[in-house]
Amino acid sequence: MSLVDYFDQLAEIALGWLGWTEEQALASDVNAIVVAYGGRTDMLRWIFGTSEEEDDPAPAPQKAAEKKQPQTVTPMLFKALFGHKISEGA
Repeated sequence: MSLVDYFDQLAEIALGWLGWTEEQALASDVNAIVVAYGGRTDMLRWIFGTSEEEDDPAPAPQKAAEKKQPQTVTPMLFKALFGHKISEGA
């Protein structure tokens, strides 16, 4: 899965599953979206239950992250993932 596809999927989760506005989704980092999605799916499982046959699949972004090969973190990628700049002295 490409980074573009990954971020598209995160946008679908934030805007669709979580019901966030575009501004809220863009202001959030990747980890916030993944954690919020996990919380939402846990809440829905608690309210509605699950079938015993279900294997409790991980959220799609977590599955994609598990399959992804290591990648060099550029300043642009760091900002996209965490929403802030890397300090020049670090």
